Amino acid sequence: MKNYQTFLSQGASIAGSAVGAAVGALITPSGTMAGTAVGAVIGETCKIVLDDVAQRFLSPKESQRVAGVAALAIEKIRDELLWRERRGDAFFTELNEGPSPAEEVFEGVLLAAKNEHEQLKLSFIANFYANLVFEPYIDKAEANYLLAIAEGLTYRQFCLLQLINCISSFKTRSEPWSRQNPMHPESHIISVEALALYQKSLVGRFSQQGEMGTANVYHPGLVVPAASMITGVGIKLCSLLGLHAIEKAHLEALAQVW
Repeated sequence: MKNYQTFLSQGASIAGSAVGAAVGALITPSGTMAGTAVGAVIGETCKIVLDDVAQRFLSPKESQRVAGVAALAIEKIRDELLWRERRGDAFFTELNEGPSPAEEVFEGVLLAAKNEHEQLKLSFIANFYANLVFEPYIDKAEANYLLAIAEGLTYRQFCLLQLINCISSFKTRSEPWSRQNPMHPESHIISVEALALYQKSLVGRFSQQGEMGTANVYHPGLVVPAASMITGVGIKLCSLLGLHAIEKAHLEALAQVW
């Protein structure tokens, strides 16, 4: 059995049935049955990277995470190809005898999965590469930048970003904390995490006062969730990670305590 097939099988605890779907998508010739294959170009990219990663020293848990994320990404690409066309730019073209941008970013995604201890983040990391295959407006440099940001965020920050992305759909606090209404400890740490999103230019404001609220985001107690606004970069990251799939219950729970 080929290395990539053996390696993908180690991701069953993370990806479940997606492992079989991913293996089938890579070994099925393109065009034999709608939805079973990912196409020669995408498939070859995945095989090259997986065969290389399979030769590296990984602990059992690292292998599970990497293989699981790879399987989830490949399955999603296969499913999306039923109704979307892959990007038609040079993303899958090797440059100067080096790896193609697609290979480089896929390797980056798998390495991010290797080091990710929060299991709830893994499916969204898989989404990152799967969605990138269909988004020609994001080049390799921007993809690497956004991936680096995603690696450094917690799952709760993923939830915060999505909550801010659709803030008007939730009932959240509309006033800053005050002496009469002191800050709750849980709200404090959540606001600290939210301010980190602001510092990474994923959020544009946390207050209606001032230009983009820049004068009112230096302290967690001044963060007003209801006035928060996501940036264009934040929207791109939400889209690539597929954060709309976060369970609504997680967002509601966050909105209540923030």
